[in-house]
Amino acid sequence: MTTLDEVFDTFDEDMNWTGTATRNEVHRFGFWHQTFHCWILHRDLNDDFLVLQRRHPSKDIHPNKLDVSCAGHLETHECPLDGVRELREELGIGIADINLRKIGIYRHSDRSNGIADNEFCHIFLLVHENMTLANYRPAWGELSGLYLVRVDDMRNLCYRVATEILVKGFEMDENGQHLKSVLWITLGDMIEYDISYFEMLFANLE
Repeated sequence: MTTLDEVFDTFDEDMNWTGTATRNEVHRFGFWHQTFHCWILHRDLNDDFLVLQRRHPSKDIHPNKLDVSCAGHLETHECPLDGVRELREELGIGIADINLRKIGIYRHSDRSNGIADNEFCHIFLLVHENMTLANYRPAWGELSGLYLVRVDDMRNLCYRVATEILVKGFEMDENGQHLKSVLWITLGDMIEYDISYFEMLFANLE
């Protein structure tokens, strides 16, 4: 679980290290800091799907929004690959044999809910063959649902070719039970990243 007294490395706009600050300070003063983003791609004989998570309603930033498969802050002295621990903490994935592909670094600035969030997002891709959402053990409190979206549908939504798309997965109740869910979603249901973020992602899904 996230806490306000977590300590992060801080940076200037050119990604030069400037010191450290607590999570609360980072989001209050808008200090640049680092995060880990991992998109999970399910690949089978029929189609390719991305995993979306629904952020838990208790989150201080963008509660209930759909977001990248797995993400989290990097604490002080951590390198980008140390963020792989988030796969275990959020999704219950064993991390010993995980092979991640680095996609790039995205500068994300957001002002909402009284929080100034300036992040250097280190984006990675994890490809799973013939895997289903039943293979994950998501942590209640970290997220509240998981969905699969066809890559082509996600691309059409992000590039505004489509205004809404279909996603299928499950929501969790307070007991951790998985409740089947099928939704039509729009860009407004997701955390907003600019088009350069998705151009980096989709270029690595070819």
